Amino acid sequence: MIGIFGSAFNPPTLGHKNAIIQASRSCQTILLVPSASHAFGKQMLPFELRYRMLLGFVHDIQSQIPCPIDVSDIEQQMFHEGFSPIYTFDVLARLEKELGTSELAFIMGPDNANPETWQKFYKHQEIDQRWNKILCEEQQPIRSTRLRQTVAEGATDDRLLNFTTASVVDVIRSEGLYLDAPLSTDN
Repeated sequence: MIGIFGSAFNPPTLGHKNAIIQASRSCQTILLVPSASHAFGKQMLPFELRYRMLLGFVHDIQSQIPCPIDVSDIEQQMFHEGFSPIYTFDVLARLEKELGTSELAFIMGPDNANPETWQKFYKHQEIDQRWNKILCEEQQPIRSTRLRQTVAEGATDDRLLNFTTASVVDVIRSEGLYLDAPLSTDN
């Protein structure tokens, strides 16, 4: 089974890593899908920066995950084709076609698994019927929002490593990211 983990990844955190570890118990491969045009209107850094951070993040954690992890730019491709916003259903349908398998599982954290939130997802009932879901518990409450706030507060690199990986910190520092008020209050 291929696990599909979509998120803003703004930026990727150790909370994301924990969800990946949980999902890896049920998956042969995990595909990380950064959002290009968020269905709930989250404000995010440009896709290219989040994608770059995510590639570094995967490099940093892959040896700790028992299955391969890859990063997909499928949402960016769909955005350039005119999809906006981009819905989970459409991403899963596209990946099913491109990967040639219906053995996909949508990886969900507790926020999206909350019934009130899940009911807001476009075609959520069809997702339930068509694909598997992997529900991850919040075992490490490390949120992107808190990491952005910590950067804006002027935290040291050592402190930031309590929230994310070294490659992500390197991109944040080299690009001067998140120095102002944090983008979005969501993960």
